[in-house]
Amino acid sequence: MALTDDRAGRDAAAVADRIAGGLVRQPGGSAVQTASETAGLFLKAGRMLFTGPYGWWRDCVVEMSLALRRCLLPMMLSIAAFCLGIAIGFVGMIIKTLGTSDRIPGGIYTGFMREPSIWVMSMIFAGVAGSALAADLGARRIREELDALSVLGVDNVRAIVLPRIVAMTLVAPILGLLTHLWSMFVLLVCLPLYFPSVGHATFFEVVNAFLIPGDLFAFLLKCVLIGALVGTVSCYKGLTAKGGAEGVGRAVNQAVVIMFLGLWILNGVFNSAFLALFPDVQTLRG
Repeated sequence: MALTDDRAGRDAAAVADRIAGGLVRQPGGSAVQTASETAGLFLKAGRMLFTGPYGWWRDCVVEMSLALRRCLLPMMLSIAAFCLGIAIGFVGMIIKTLGTSDRIPGGIYTGFMREPSIWVMSMIFAGVAGSALAADLGARRIREELDALSVLGVDNVRAIVLPRIVAMTLVAPILGLLTHLWSMFVLLVCLPLYFPSVGHATFFEVVNAFLIPGDLFAFLLKCVLIGALVGTVSCYKGLTAKGGAEGVGRAVNQAVVIMFLGLWILNGVFNSAFLALFPDVQTLRG
């Protein structure tokens, strides 16, 4: 009787595997599988976040430091280019033509917080820190280091994945704030050169008039979601890399594409929900 039950269980498992394999081979099936497995990895790491031991926090601090050092310089250069090219060279000239040059600092502050600052930060964060994380875990996978840790009884999700997801989630709002503060500093220095009527006192006065705590809260929340997305996708693609060095490169490319697409979708959905739930933030101020 027991042998019959075992055979029935194996047959049922084989049928389930064939069905799953058939679904994956359908158009879009692999994308659905990737999304479900990535979400499962995030949920598993989230459960471990609230259970000890917590020795992984040291790795979390190291990963945060690496991400900051990798992203800070390209982020500063990129947002400075946006400030000079778009904020001053394009938007500033339009506002000057309308005769409201003194409103430039407030409009740029609000606009950059909702779009350019978050966009520059997220693209560099995903392309630099995210790709480096995926490459690191992919290299460990093909060298069978992760398998060796599993044989030794180490939980790879707790020891490897969890500290990296937490690090990416925590470092993203820090990078976001640094990006926005640096953009405001660039504008504070350069705006008076192009628009003499916009002095430093006018800059701070107008920005203070446009400042809304809800915008800052939404900005930080969006950065946290971006960090969680980048960390989870990078870890998943790194852990599932196969096929040697070529497979690692392919996994990194796939991770970057998925992250960029996911960030665009996240940004659009978040902004739509934020503006719908808080319509007062669309009121002109100053």
